[in-house]
Amino acid sequence: MDRIKLFVQSRSTIGRLAAALLVLVIAGCMAEAPKSGSNLAAEATLGLLPGAQTWNHGVSSLLFGTNDTYEWSNNNLDNQPAIQLALKSAGFTLVRTFIPDKATDATIDTRIATIEHIGASCLAVLTDIHDTSFDEHVVSYLGKRCLLYEFGNESDYSGISVTDYLAAWNTTIPLLRHQNPSARFIGPVTYSDQGVGNFLEQFLYGVRASGVLPDAISFHYYPCYYDSESSCLAKADTYQTVALGVRQLVKQILGKELPVGVTEWNYDPGAPSSTYGGDARFITKFTTAAIQSMIAGGVAFACQFDAASDAAYGQLDLFNVDNNQAKPQYYALASMIKQYKPASAASASPTATVKPVSTSLISQGATTICSSNDSGPNEPAALTDGKFGNWGFWQLATNTLPGWCALHLSVSASNVLLAWFSDYSFDYIDPTSLAPADYTISVSADSTNGSDGIWRTAVTVQGNHARAREHMIGFTGMSWIKMTVLAAQPQPSQPYIRIDELEVFDAQSLGTDTFFFSGDSITALAYYRDSGTLPSFADNLTSCAPHFYPLTIDGGFGGWSSSGAEADIASWLAMLPDMHYWLLGWGSNDALQQVSTAVFRANLQAVVTQILQHGDIPVLAHIPYSTYHNLPWLTGEIQQ
Repeated sequence: MDRIKLFVQSRSTIGRLAAALLVLVIAGCMAEAPKSGSNLAAEATLGLLPGAQTWNHGVSSLLFGTNDTYEWSNNNLDNQPAIQLALKSAGFTLVRTFIPDKATDATIDTRIATIEHIGASCLAVLTDIHDTSFDEHVVSYLGKRCLLYEFGNESDYSGISVTDYLAAWNTTIPLLRHQNPSARFIGPVTYSDQGVGNFLEQFLYGVRASGVLPDAISFHYYPCYYDSESSCLAKADTYQTVALGVRQLVKQILGKELPVGVTEWNYDPGAPSSTYGGDARFITKFTTAAIQSMIAGGVAFACQFDAASDAAYGQLDLFNVDNNQAKPQYYALASMIKQYKPASAASASPTATVKPVSTSLISQGATTICSSNDSGPNEPAALTDGKFGNWGFWQLATNTLPGWCALHLSVSASNVLLAWFSDYSFDYIDPTSLAPADYTISVSADSTNGSDGIWRTAVTVQGNHARAREHMIGFTGMSWIKMTVLAAQPQPSQPYIRIDELEVFDAQSLGTDTFFFSGDSITALAYYRDSGTLPSFADNLTSCAPHFYPLTIDGGFGGWSSSGAEADIASWLAMLPDMHYWLLGWGSNDALQQVSTAVFRANLQAVVTQILQHGDIPVLAHIPYSTYHNLPWLTGEIQQ
């Protein structure tokens, strides 16, 4: 967004109000917005938009997008894997990313890799409409990695005339389509629904004359500008009106409908924006009403502004860039995604529903009873349903601790191995996560409801910072197992404890089928177990041997090199004494940091030696391909 951040510095308030008045005057001269009797289709026109699906109630899947704009903060979406993971878990479907003119391939790769980590479709903004050769390079270079492109960004607001824009469009778009016939190109990307000086209308007449039609139409819309809170909230449902007006204009001039998108939207474009945007009640109501209004207006794709770039001094971001904590608008959008995303989309993978196993995992589907302060969605059944990161979890507010959940196991076992998972931080060790810091595990033979009866404390943990742990527990004669959370992390990113899943295994049947994945961010992303990354490693093993289901723990760290592994391997082994196979995915950051082969070899040797001395099996993975110049030498060390 050209206005965000630079708005106050580069344009006076008077100039901004004059522009707003100009738009109002122009809008008043336009034909009346279509009434309900218009012959527009009731649902969004998706056309041939790559990645688009029709969700519940005819809603377009691409309505739930966000922006990755220019970065105003050193901590941002592109370099914070935890934020990427949160967007992926919530199910965001589209990310609009700005491609700076003359950007290096490395910069382009970083931006597209961010979208790939989120699991979303790519919408790239070709920011300089006059640099045809660079735009051709981007479209050719990205190939199938990005199939949606906007031509320019608010050209009408940046002083580019519609004549100039049309000349660039008519010259460049055919060349870009030649570079990638599968790509779709979108214009005119105006700063409002109609654009300055009837920009949209003139663009439509221009492309009708040239025959170089767009594949979709996009515009930006922020209904408030330093309005009062009540006035702004009342405008949240105006997206329907402006979207229908654009759709009607397109059909009137071009004789057919095209997909229409709002590729920047939020409540207020001011910098800084009105402070009430930080109020959870307001932004939840505004976001819900805005999405519902877009649905009613047949919007085909939309991108909230912004994910995490310090936009409008951080007030429009979905995440706090200082601590990666999600803001209320993130949760509002995640709730809307959950509402409209069909169950079939969540379980499209053939292994999205975990198959029952009978020989080792004995907790799946067990009777689960939790203390009254459990406020998690889909609880308590979600704790043993075999689904990770699926918006079902055990949740305890930190000011209500302690709290507990107990499982009644119908299968007898001499020893059980219990593992718990709290997948709400990116790094395996994180004192700001939502994992418990202090907790106990206890067992009972005579409880009837998880609370009464005689309980024996089997495990006591204090000062934990890991987001997943395992514990071997004697279970002869027992039938109940209970986890009691006593304390949260010292600086949790949110005032909650959240645990996705409890897995309890018959230790004898499980044997040594335990796997710990140790590595950098590539490892963290590859072995994260949510609906978007299925089938998981465990699912793949079970598909090969249906009677075996392994215990797996993802131990990735964003940005770490082998030096971190060498320094902490002893503590990991002590913390995870029953993990037998240690899969080591180190080296990418060593190559990036130009670590010498001698240091890399020494680090890996130290890690491998300690694992072997612990009686376990290290498994070294090759380093994924990259263009780092010393990568082949480090890969050679692994091969040796």
